[in-house]
Order: sequence, then structure tokens, then C-alpha cells
Amino acid sequence: MATLPTCFRDALSNIQPTEDEKHAAEAHAEVSKVLTSYDKLKRLGIKPILIGSYAREASIRRVKDVDVFGRLTEADDTLAPGKAMDMFGEALDEEYDDRVERQYRSFKIDFPEFDLSVDAVPARPCGDHWEIPNRPNERARWVETNPTKLNELTTAANKVFTLNGSGIYVPMVKLVRQVRRTWVADQPGGFFFEIMTYWAFQNTKPSQSSHAAYLTVILEVIAETLPDVADDGLDDPTLPGKTISTKATNADFDAAIKKIAEAATLARAALNEEDSCRAAAQWRKLLGKTSEGEYVFPLPTYCNADGTSRASVTTRVVGAGTVAGAATVPAGSDRFA
Repeated sequence: MATLPTCFRDALSNIQPTEDEKHAAEAHAEVSKVLTSYDKLKRLGIKPILIGSYAREASIRRVKDVDVFGRLTEADDTLAPGKAMDMFGEALDEEYDDRVERQYRSFKIDFPEFDLSVDAVPARPCGDHWEIPNRPNERARWVETNPTKLNELTTAANKVFTLNGSGIYVPMVKLVRQVRRTWVADQPGGFFFEIMTYWAFQNTKPSQSSHAAYLTVILEVIAETLPDVADDGLDDPTLPGKTISTKATNADFDAAIKKIAEAATLARAALNEEDSCRAAAQWRKLLGKTSEGEYVFPLPTYCNADGTSRASVTTRVVGAGTVAGAATVPAGSDRFA
């Protein structure tokens, strides 16, 4: 079994947002400052907080949008969603003008210099969680949500599930998101697969000895449960009795079920492969490429792209003939973890 721990660590580094993180933080801070400086929102106790995959450190390259959750801590049940949206619009239009797009439940602010956008959504208290404006094409009302709870659940899961003393849950979310990006054409989206990963960990309590084994087990659980989730809905871990919304159609789910099953089968084959080079080629196929077109999973230096091993003997040309040179020392198999 070739688990290739060094290659997996490099793969995770290759999908890390890096420079995007700096830009996302700057854009979030700027929008938050605009909202907290507006008098009408001040009176409603505006306290923006970062949410979404970036906030949970579960995003992968590239970060194209950042979510600002505009908590109106002093709002009561007399505040209508349209009124809250109007106040957000007044604050943001004053600062950003034509860079602001009003959407059904939030505002999109473009940051062209960073090639990303910020989505700012108003929220009012609802017991121990929050409410945000309703989805499009439905009557104006507030609907329950609890994104801050997901931040807490993510942190907790990353403490419970570990590999060599470090949290493994968040790295697995990133790798599953990358697999989804590689194998699923469009929907269900990355967030949907993040929640499936959460339930896979909670329901099976995996305890593996490598990134390769963890990823294989989690993909197999997702592949097994995706058909049921497509029919019954995906439970929302932050709101008991609620399910996660998705834009996926029945056709989308049918295609995703087939592709994720193929991906899980490939992962199992790679995990069971004894030859490091053949295993590396399979992991490379599984994880695909970054948004910049570079392979996520690096091959060991002793491997060719087709999964064969490089020759351990070098040759040198002397005159018109080829003479065998000194034997090189083969690289390690990278099977030590």
C-alpha cells in the first residue's frame, strides 16, 4: 500500500488559496467597516462576521467570493426583510456605487482589483440562531439559518479527527471539494459536498493512518449515501429538522452519483496499489488540476507521468555509441506513513 504522505501534503498546499486569502480578508474588512459606520445600521447593533468556506478555512483555489453575515443584534420581529435590505443598500451604494448589485437576499460588491466579490446579507436574531431574507420567487419573509454554528462544528470536528496529532477533517473537506470540482460538472456544489463530508465523519467516526486512507473511506461513504440524499435531502447539521438547499436537478444528481462512484472506486484502487508510481498516477487523476491548470497531486521524482518508474541506471553518450553509466540510487518509495 503506497500512501504517499509527502505528495498528499504537497497536494493540499497546491489547493490552498494563498494570495486569495489576503485579498479576501481585505475585502471583508472593508465592507464590514462600511456597514458598521452607517448610522441606521449602528442603531440596530450591526455586527458583521465572516462566514462561508473561507471563514471555515475549507476553501480551495480560487476564492471568488467572500460572505459577510450582517448580524443586526438589536433588531426585533418588527423589522421587515425589505427594510433591512434597503438599509444595507443605502450604506453600500454610498460607498461603492455601480460596484454594488442588489440580489434577492444579499448585496454583491465587486472588487475587480482582487478578481473577487463580497456578498453581504442582513440577518436578525431568531432564538439562538438567525434569520435572513427569503429565497427568490417566494413571498417576502425571514427564513432561519445558522452559519456561525457551522463554523463551530467545523472547528470541533477538526479537533476530534486527527492524523499524526493534527486535525484531518478540514484537509479532507478541501480534498473532497477538489474531487467534486474535478469529477462533477456543476451541481451539487462544493458546500453540499462539504456537508456530506461532515456527516461522513460524524456517522462513521473514521480513524485512519494516512491522508490516502481517510480520503478513500470518506469518498466511499459519500458515494454510498449520495443516492439517498438525492431522494430525501441532506440534513442541515446546524438546524435540526431542516435540510440543505441545492440548485441540483434530478439529472444533476444522477450524473453526480455516477461520477462520485467512479471517483471512490479510483481512490480505493490507488490506496490498494503497491507500486508508488502507479498509485501516484491514480491519485493525480482523482484530484485533477487547479483552477490555473496545474496538477494538484505531484508525482514523486522517481516516477513518470504514465505511472511507470524512471530507470535506475543512467546512460552517457561516448562518440557514436551509448555506454551504460553508473547506477543511480533509487528514490525512496514514500511508504513510511
